[in-house]
Amino acid sequence: MSDIFPPRLLPRDDVAELAAAVVRPDFATQLLAYIRSAADIANFGTFYVADMSRPAPVLSIWAGEMSSYWFNRNASVILANDLLMQSILERIRAAQGGGLFIERWRPAPDDPISPIYARDQVIERVTVSSYSERVGFQSFFLRGKASGWLSDQDMQRLQQVLPLAHELIGLRHRIVGATSFNRTTGGQASALREQDAGPFGDLTPREAEVCDLAVRGMSVAGTALQLGVAENTIRTLRRRAYGKLGVHSATQIATLILQAQG
Repeated sequence: MSDIFPPRLLPRDDVAELAAAVVRPDFATQLLAYIRSAADIANFGTFYVADMSRPAPVLSIWAGEMSSYWFNRNASVILANDLLMQSILERIRAAQGGGLFIERWRPAPDDPISPIYARDQVIERVTVSSYSERVGFQSFFLRGKASGWLSDQDMQRLQQVLPLAHELIGLRHRIVGATSFNRTTGGQASALREQDAGPFGDLTPREAEVCDLAVRGMSVAGTALQLGVAENTIRTLRRRAYGKLGVHSATQIATLILQAQG
């Protein structure tokens, strides 16, 4: 009698399907569908901070009824307002120590974010923040006016799905990088090195490649995985590249790239 059993299809459950989508372009849409299984959420997005010692939040991933144009325009307005930006950072710092910090919030009429929410028909927001190894995230989930206030039952269900949703967003950053950086800068450090443009001309090909991945928001671990080298090697390459460019963060590299592009 044979002890070999024929292969058979093993279907994924909803959570496994969502985990499989982490590296795909449609991840944000799939994640929003998962969140909506708990409560009607109109839009969600994430502010990402690559280094909390030199915080420069960026909108990194988003999905929902709002267009990408308005997501990015709203993010620009919010991050240009020091009060609103500091509010994001305060919530992230509250999660220092590796935990998750959740907050349910409704804007007061005199809040500087109220005009944005009023225009977009948003009446309520739930945020989840985390802070680990200098990296900070705040994912935000917006409730539309047409759906009314979140009920206690809605919040109970959201608290069951949001921890996984937030952790998968963090996993995507470590593997893929920040969506906004992918779109705006790509591999421009390598291109500028080839053009011998300013300090970029002093980089080695590998150092420029590491800079490209750092600007995309990819972590040391994710960069090491993608390039097939040790994490200590990535740290050394980053340190050398940052020294040559005279910067201390990926955000500053992105600024140099934009300046070099005129």
